Amino acid sequence: MTDDGVPITLHGLNMSQLEMLNQVWSMETHEELAHYREGLSKLRQRELDTLIMMMIMEIEGERAAEDTTQATNMLRDIGVNV
Repeated sequence: MTDDGVPITLHGLNMSQLEMLNQVWSMETHEELAHYREGLSKLRQRELDTLIMMMIMEIEGERAAEDTTQATNMLRDIGVNV
C-alpha cells in the first residue's frame, strides 16, 4: 500500500522479484534506489526497471479507479443516474 493508502497488487511475480520489490519499498530516497540498482547486473537492472514500471502503472490504475468511483458517487449525490 502506498503512503496515501492506494493498494498495490502485482500478480505472477517470482520470489526473487518479490524480494527485490520488498527491498525497493523499504528504501527512503531516490539515492538509495540508484545505489541499489547500480549494484545489480544489467539483466537485473532491466528487471528492476520493469517491476518499478509495473508498480507505477498499478498505482495510477488504482488511483484512476478511485477517482471514477468518487466522481460516480458525486453524480449520484446530485441526482444524476449513472
